[in-house]
Parts: sequence; C-alpha cells; structure tokens
Amino acid sequence: MGEFEEDQFASDDADAAGEPLAGIPAREDSRAAEAPADRDAAAAGSEDPADPGAATEPGSPAMPGTAPEGLPAWSVRARRVLDEECIIEEATPGSLDAGRVLDLHRTMRFRASLRAHQLRQLSTFFREDPEVQGLLDDADITALKVAAGLRCTYPQAHAQVRDAHLAVQWMPVTFTYLRRGELPEQWHHYLIRHTRRLTEDQARDVDAHMAGIEIPSVSQDTFEKHVRLAVALATAGSLPAPPSQSRNVEIVGVDTDTGTASLMVTGPIPEIQALAHRLDVAARTVQRAQRHALEAGVEGPLPFDIDRDLAERGTALSLRTLRYAILTHSVLDIDPVQETSRPYKILVTVPALTLMGHSDAPAMLDGMTPLPAQLARELAAGESTWQRILTDPITGAYLPVTAETYTPTAQMRLQLRLRHPVCAVPGCVRATVLAAEDDHIIEYDHDHPGQGGQTSLWNLHRLCWLHHKQKTAGLIDPARDPADDPAHGDGTTTAGPLETVWDIGRDIRLRAREDTDLVTPRLARTLERDWRTYQRAHEDAVRLHAEEKTRPRQERAAEDRRAAWARHRGRRIIPPGPTHHETEPPF
Repeated sequence: MGEFEEDQFASDDADAAGEPLAGIPAREDSRAAEAPADRDAAAAGSEDPADPGAATEPGSPAMPGTAPEGLPAWSVRARRVLDEECIIEEATPGSLDAGRVLDLHRTMRFRASLRAHQLRQLSTFFREDPEVQGLLDDADITALKVAAGLRCTYPQAHAQVRDAHLAVQWMPVTFTYLRRGELPEQWHHYLIRHTRRLTEDQARDVDAHMAGIEIPSVSQDTFEKHVRLAVALATAGSLPAPPSQSRNVEIVGVDTDTGTASLMVTGPIPEIQALAHRLDVAARTVQRAQRHALEAGVEGPLPFDIDRDLAERGTALSLRTLRYAILTHSVLDIDPVQETSRPYKILVTVPALTLMGHSDAPAMLDGMTPLPAQLARELAAGESTWQRILTDPITGAYLPVTAETYTPTAQMRLQLRLRHPVCAVPGCVRATVLAAEDDHIIEYDHDHPGQGGQTSLWNLHRLCWLHHKQKTAGLIDPARDPADDPAHGDGTTTAGPLETVWDIGRDIRLRAREDTDLVTPRLARTLERDWRTYQRAHEDAVRLHAEEKTRPRQERAAEDRRAAWARHRGRRIIPPGPTHHETEPPF
C-alpha cells in the first residue's frame, strides 16, 4: 500500500490521532498472544458498560482484555483475540503469503477508516447546509450537491446522506469502531441495511446493544446474528405495518435482449388472490368464446385476438396468454373520476435504416430502454401514423421546432420527451413520461408574451414534480447560453445538445446536457462509408468507360467476338440423369 500521512483525514477525525493511517498498523488494543484459546464466545464480561463520557479519548489504546478506552465494556467476547499473529498463524512466518494476507488485512482496515471519513463528511455537509439546517425531510437540496461530488445519481446521493446521518449521529459507538478500522466496511453496510427503517430511538438502542459486542474480534456470523437480535429487541412491541401499506405496482425484470419485462403487483393476500381469481375466470370465459367462434367459422375479428392470427391457427389462446391479453387490453374503469384528456402514449423511436431492414440498430422506448430491431419493426407495422424526428448526423442532437404560444405543441412535447427521458436536474433519474412538467427556463410573461421567455426548445425542459416545485421556490435555478438560442444572432442552431447551467443553493454550480440519439452518429458513419465506396466504384466505372471509348471500334468488336466463342466452347451439355422411378438404363 502507498504511504498516507497521519492527518490525511483532517480535523473531522482528530479524535483518531492515536491511530496512524500509514498502511494501517496492527491494532493498538491487541492483547497477549498467549490468551486462553478456549474462551467462551459469549463469556460474561463487565455487567455495567463503561460510561462513554468517562474517558477522554475514544481512540486510545485498550488495556489487555478490555474494550478501547471511552467505549462500553464488552459483554459478548470472542474466543480469541484477532491480532495479526492470529490472522497468519496458518502461514509460514515471513513468507510471501503471510505478507500478502497482512497487507489485505491492513487494506481492509484502511477502507473501513476511509468509509468512516466519507460518512463524517456527508453528515457534516448535511448538518451545516444552510438550505437544509439538519432536517432529514429537507435533505433533497443537499443530495443534489452531494451527487455532484460523488458523481452518482440524485437517489443514490439522497440515500447516502441519510445513511451518513444514521451512522454518525444516531449510532456513534459502531461508527467509532468503523473509524478505528476495527469494523469492516461490509459489516457496517450490513448494519446500516438493517437499521435504515428504524426510528432514532430504535437505532440508538441497536447501537447500545452492539457496543457490548467485541467487534474487533468476533466472527462475521456472530456480528450479523447480534445485529438481527438487536433490531428485534429494539422493535419489540412495535406494530407491524399493515398489509394495506404495501400496495404497489412496478415494472421489474427488464430484459433488453429479448424485449420483455414483468409487472409486479404487491398487496394484501386476499386482494391479490381475488384479482388472480377474477383474471382467471375472465380468461376461461374468453377462451370458451374463442373456441365457439372458431368452431362456427365466424368471420371478422375474434375477441382478444392480440396477434390477429387465431383464424389461421385454428385454436384458442392459452389461459396464461389470455390473462395477459385481458390485463393489458382491457379498458380501466375509473368512474366517477374523469379520464385524462391526454391519454398516455408509448414513445418508440426507430432508426430509419432499421425500419427498412438495412440495419439491426435497436429502437428506444421512451428514450431509455433499448428494443430489439425485429420487435421495433413489428410495432411500427401495426401503426398507421409515423412521426419523423430529425437529428444532427454528427452529434445525434434533436433538431428544434418552435411555437408561438405558452403551451408547447405536440411536436415540441414529443421532442422534450426525447431530450429529457428523465428529469433535467443533474443526478435526478425520475422518468418524465408521467408526473412531470414542461418548464420554461426563463419564465413566460403571460401579460407581455414578447418580453418574457419564449416557448421554444431552447427555453424548455422537463422536470419531475419535486424539482419543478424546488425551482418555483427558488432553491434551484437553471440558465442557458443565449448564444445557443436560434431566435437571436444569425438564427442557426447549435449542432450539439443544449447545455444547462444549474445553481444548486447559493454556492454549487453544475452543468447538464440534453439526451441525444446514440444510434444516429453510428448510422451516419455507416452511410458515409458506403457513400465513399459507391463514389470510388463510380469513378472506376467512369474511368473504364472513358478508356473503352478511346479504343477503335473494330478492336472492341473483335475482342467481344473472341469472348463469345470462348464462352461457347466452354459450355458442356450434360444429359439428364435417371428419375427416382427408373432403376435401369437407358438414360
């Protein structure tokens, strides 16, 4: 491992001064190697945990057989002290393998300390963020800033901020072991996963229970068992969430290779069983109707003939196919609520060469999910109207359209969905197909339309409902370069995707670009290569034709006659062979 200075983790971890980080040396609290090997895994120690506030330095070395100073005494002990001698006892001392094992152990300790440092940074960032003031319900703005530093999505940053607050503020004892390098990083992940849904008091109870475990030396299995026990004890007496709160419908198992996905419906058992029963009864009823129609030779469309091939097949659909057909092709009754005036439309973008069968480049569903070329051609064949989308051949950027009113046109909405399949805020991954807003970057002036921001693709983007609300409140502020606006200057448009500068809070500035069509540049290069090949072949043909014209006509005629005689002499007349009915000559 490389060398690291002792103060690499700076003032936030100043209380770790007793533990240098250069390669992470052996544990400071290691006890004598000759400690008895038959110590009970759950041997009783001090019944009264030491007061954490009584010690002055949580990172101080521990006395043999005791917990580190400033931390509660252990009530659950390991059979052996996990020092470096214990780790390499099966290896030859001084061997290459022994050195490598120790290096891995020290790297594990360093990674644990590094994770603690990052959690401390995130927790401090969250507590001192002026736009948040330490309120977990308002952690969204901090998450946007954190996402820029960690190069992750907004949901991932939001989860990391909450995990850091949980680990540092609510569970300080286990965090201290993590900072000392004595709680492996993966073990801490396990602890956090099991405590994320707990209240503050419950999390503190879990931390107090784990404080009595000899974390530096117990096995992973013992640690995980006590985490589960601590959570069970902390949540004892709590009423479980009612099944009604688990109601959910989500898309899972998206397989872009086969072009399939699954819809998972979760809810109370009686409701799910009732839904399955109703679906099964309806499928059996439709199957009987299909059989009767096929037997009677009914002409015209058959019920739920989703592939329009029942008459050709001559058999009814299977029950499992009919359950799917009924679920996906039935009208949803939401009476007395009025149905939306703008029904949901699936947006499938198919390259022109794929439609013509000259390429197998995939289509895109809502700008996010690739679809196989054959499935895309089948979907396009079933539609009576196609809409053309023009893209820049080099960058794949979508070419703009304009409008003169506050409300974007249908073509502009279509392009906005292509340019922003997810929320335009950097790091946010909420899909904009539903529950999103077409937002004016420069506000539209309803009283004086000519003075405010115009309804153009340069001045529009799509935001999820949360970030649209935050933009309206002034917590986030987008801006674009006026030089990219085709309404100004020479009227030309930028060849690449539009870039937006976002001010997050008062001090953070981020840049984001619109989505582009990834297939266009590839197809453009293919077409350009084919065009160059055609040009070379055409030039060769023109050159040969010019050379032939310069030759005397008699010379060309004589050469053609010689070629004709050569072809004639080269032909062989092969008599027909016997048929399968003939067994003897002649033939």
